[in-house]
Amino acid sequence: MVDGNEILAQANTYKNEMIQMYHHLHRFPEVAHHEIQTNRFIRQQLESMSIAYLAPADNITIAVIDSGIPGATVGLRCDTDALPVQEETGLPYASENAGVMHACGHDAHIVNGLGAAKLLSENRGKWQGKVKLIFQPAEEGEAGAQDVIRTGLVDDVDVFFGIHVWSPYPTGEIHVSAVTVSATVDMFRIVIKGKGGHGATPEKCCDAVVAGSALVMALQTVVSRRISPMDPALLTVGSFHAGTAGNIIAQEAEIKGTFRSLKPDVRKAIYDHLVQLSHQIAQSYGCTAEVFNRCLSDAVINDEKAVRIARASAAELVGEENVHPQHSMMLGDDFADYGAIAPYCYGQVGIADASKGTDYAHHNGKFQIDEDVLPLCAAWMAFTAMNYGSKWGKDRV
Repeated sequence: MVDGNEILAQANTYKNEMIQMYHHLHRFPEVAHHEIQTNRFIRQQLESMSIAYLAPADNITIAVIDSGIPGATVGLRCDTDALPVQEETGLPYASENAGVMHACGHDAHIVNGLGAAKLLSENRGKWQGKVKLIFQPAEEGEAGAQDVIRTGLVDDVDVFFGIHVWSPYPTGEIHVSAVTVSATVDMFRIVIKGKGGHGATPEKCCDAVVAGSALVMALQTVVSRRISPMDPALLTVGSFHAGTAGNIIAQEAEIKGTFRSLKPDVRKAIYDHLVQLSHQIAQSYGCTAEVFNRCLSDAVINDEKAVRIARASAAELVGEENVHPQHSMMLGDDFADYGAIAPYCYGQVGIADASKGTDYAHHNGKFQIDEDVLPLCAAWMAFTAMNYGSKWGKDRV
């Protein structure tokens, strides 16, 4: 069995190679469901390392690394999609695809996965079990985890691990805890239909603008007045569109937003109140309302046993003083979907260094990562998988 210092030292020898891969992927981002060239690049890299992989779709690649010694099957998730964001970093390797950018660090996640694959492959026989490196498409609210799960190729996984580079935390810090890491995420659309007409004859109309405005204000009370203050939750209206001209009373209005919580019962309560208010307020203005809702992801709830292995692995790599707790957040991740198959652990690695400009928020046009963390991320992924595979069993994990 290899130790943490050995794995991290080995990963650091890959640093330049990893940075080059990162620059390439950052330069050619692809949005959800269109990660075709990205996967071709991933497969080329795996082939150059003589690592076998499964290719159930043009935008899904699952590398398979068998240690040759019986043990657990560990799944390592690496998301691959970029965002419809115009890059503003001015970097020499900035996106060449207009209006598309890796503004959340998924390009780094791909590189981390490839680095972990190399570490696992070059240390065969020194650890137990098998690893499936899942290069997953469409994490950004587009159900990519379900695309992977439907292939049936990860049904044999005993535990899943995923990491995210994280700009709220200083470079090199590792955060992992047995907590609810991220929230349930729902995206809603409400269509209000009234009766349009001339702005000079409002008595003959049912104004969708007025009904929609009242509903937007009423929705602000769902969390503040209908959900216990002991239960973290939010509801945000991000879009309200209605009408075509200043002298025409609008016949239709559309409201879009999101609601999030940490508990399933709170999620249901928010939805029920949203539907009730939509119909009641629309009716009070002589209109009707239709509510459309998409459940994007469940809450990410880390498994205690998986966290124990991930945290011990991190401490061996960077020292206990650099391993910190996680805190619940209202962001979402479809990594939770893998919980239908096996327990999981989702950790975060800090990338924030103001002197390098790596402290911008995720999804910002100036977002960039601290490239110095790439070897650490690869080492943590690989070392955690090695440790779990070797300590597999309910009495040992």
